[in-house]
Amino acid sequence: MTASGKAALIAGVISSSFDWYNVDSTNWVTKAAWYSGLVLSIASVASSATHTAAFLRVKCDADITERFRKALGGKANSQGQWQPHRLTPYVLGGPTLHLKLAVFMFLVGLFYELWRAAVQASLLWHSDDLKIAFIVTIVGGFVVLNYIFSIVTLVHHSTHTK
Repeated sequence: MTASGKAALIAGVISSSFDWYNVDSTNWVTKAAWYSGLVLSIASVASSATHTAAFLRVKCDADITERFRKALGGKANSQGQWQPHRLTPYVLGGPTLHLKLAVFMFLVGLFYELWRAAVQASLLWHSDDLKIAFIVTIVGGFVVLNYIFSIVTLVHHSTHTK
């Protein structure tokens, strides 16, 4: 699945959360986080589509390597090796960054809403809202640890293999 496809999927998930039965009673923090996630996922779709179109145009050229270098900016260093412009990784990673931030903002709103409901109900263990918030937080912590582990592993392997 392409980055724009993933971003469209995330946008659909976030926008469908506004159809939940009690979204009108949610706090402004939750709504702000979810709207921010929606904007970020739509920005990811737009920038990913732009990148795809640009790279498809470049791909049609006979001298594709030189055309990619020109499209990405940069110049040759003192050893004669081509170096991309220092902002190129940020520009190329923009759709993915927007997508990660969209997911993060959705989760911020979700966790805020879960814990707000748990605190309002009561902090006694017999409260279903507290049990739900606690279990979802444990699962969220597990997900965050796995995400960090995968990033560290990926970076370690990409920097130590040639």
